[in-house]
Amino acid sequence: MARLRVGIISFAHVHAPGHVEQLKLRPDVEIVGAYDDNRERGLHFAGRYGLELLDSLDKLLARRPDVVVIDSENSKHLEHVRAAAEAGVHVFCEKPIGASLEMAVAIRDVVRRAGILFTTGFNSRFNPEVALLKDLVERGELGAVYMARVRVAHSAAIDRWFGGWSGWFASRGEAGGGGFLDLGIHGADLLRFVLGDEAVEVQGFVSNATGSYDIDDQGVGLIRFSRGALGILDAGWTQLVEHMPWAPLEVYGSRGSALRTWIGLMYYTRERRGWVKPAPPHVPVRSALEDLIEAVKAGRQPLITVDDAVKAQEIIEAVYVSSREGKSVKLPIGPR
Repeated sequence: MARLRVGIISFAHVHAPGHVEQLKLRPDVEIVGAYDDNRERGLHFAGRYGLELLDSLDKLLARRPDVVVIDSENSKHLEHVRAAAEAGVHVFCEKPIGASLEMAVAIRDVVRRAGILFTTGFNSRFNPEVALLKDLVERGELGAVYMARVRVAHSAAIDRWFGGWSGWFASRGEAGGGGFLDLGIHGADLLRFVLGDEAVEVQGFVSNATGSYDIDDQGVGLIRFSRGALGILDAGWTQLVEHMPWAPLEVYGSRGSALRTWIGLMYYTRERRGWVKPAPPHVPVRSALEDLIEAVKAGRQPLITVDDAVKAQEIIEAVYVSSREGKSVKLPIGPR
């Protein structure tokens, strides 16, 4: 079988090098070229990975890639998704897919009209412990779920990570939001995924604690789901949490509780009369990008869809609105 042809659109995102490295490890993938509107940045990364840098997006799309990986600034995602979709090219777009919910909805509409496959980087869904936790919830092992909590955070504002080519992360015009959008989007998706439910109301607080950047660096959202569970989402750039799991999770139900901690996933039920630390399934670690490649090859939908991306962004936007207006926000707040 011919190798899947992949094009790279921008190296703006800090995850772009990792995406290229994933692709170069796959014998079934050929990177046909790269484009970056920042030529200095493009030359740097194209040189590092031995890629041909093209001087326009049209020239990249003229090479007829099967898939493009969009790692541009959030504000440029719609432009780049639209160009790929009009060329009939499937899309991996880094999260959040839009600098706003309005942009995310516009991207969803473009994807639907074009009929292309689309996914985004909610890689925590592929973590074996997250999959185990979701299974516990679905099987009713914990009973009716009353509360779930997730934290996704690091120290970017404390340690002033962003500058130069990554400075756009702290630019409201280019990113759309700061630490809470950047990392909270992962937590919003995790809560939807683990609970298998949709948010119906949000109350939130977003702030700038460090003053390192002229944008929010932390936030908390309290989310009510349709079946009654409450979700607590804690995210931002103000936590020194080195050597801890990327996204600690807690789920509390009528029959038991499950915790993902630094020593792994554990759960408790009264029926079992103690805590259990199950071994996660021995499956290859996967990513959303790899899942899209497999989906294109198999002719199926990716496991994370454009609708998932929009619904997570809707939760995050509702937290911003709630914080700004000082009241709870009912969902949906955007068109379905």
